[in-house]
Amino acid sequence: MKFTENQYLFSHPFSTITSANFQKYPNEHSSHVLSVDILSRSVDPQTSILRSERLVSVKQSAPALLRRLLPIPEIAYFREVSFLDPRAKSFKAISSNLSMRAIVDVEETCELIPQQGAEGTETVFRQRAEVSALGALSYAARLVEEAAVASFNANSWKGRMGLEAVVDKIVKEAEGFQQTVEELEAGLRDMEAGLKEGLEAGIEGLRKGSVGL
Repeated sequence: MKFTENQYLFSHPFSTITSANFQKYPNEHSSHVLSVDILSRSVDPQTSILRSERLVSVKQSAPALLRRLLPIPEIAYFREVSFLDPRAKSFKAISSNLSMRAIVDVEETCELIPQQGAEGTETVFRQRAEVSALGALSYAARLVEEAAVASFNANSWKGRMGLEAVVDKIVKEAEGFQQTVEELEAGLRDMEAGLKEGLEAGIEGLRKGSVGL
């Protein structure tokens, strides 16, 4: 069995990162992710915890030597179950492989943890993977575990870049929305001022007898 772990610090609040995480795919950095389908989504009425279950299909990138030794499919499927607690501000997702279960077991755990940093609210993204190949002492099993860990680390970097891209998109959309709201508010204020000015001019004209037939 092999383990690998990565941790990143995002300079964005927990709410922004969790929103981006649900919108993470597709993105230009994670072309290996072919599709993400929501299998179920529910909210516990007592705890307000959101439980989501998704099916993720990814393109395999196993070494040629490993493909000659084992029947590795071009596309692999993973089941992801996540829990978002808006009250406690915690998020945890556990993914496990559905493909190649007779050869290898892969379990990935991702957590989002809010924290107060020097520049304001930040979010820690913690990722851990456990890989266990069938026949732990065999040469092929070691190759499977090493290839799986290498692939995980490479895709982890791509996933981080993809999440950053989605966060930037969300922030820009929010800024654009805020700008639109401010422009509408300014337009309404100008309209209100114009109407008030016109009304006052009309009243003054009536007083002087310069308005009407």
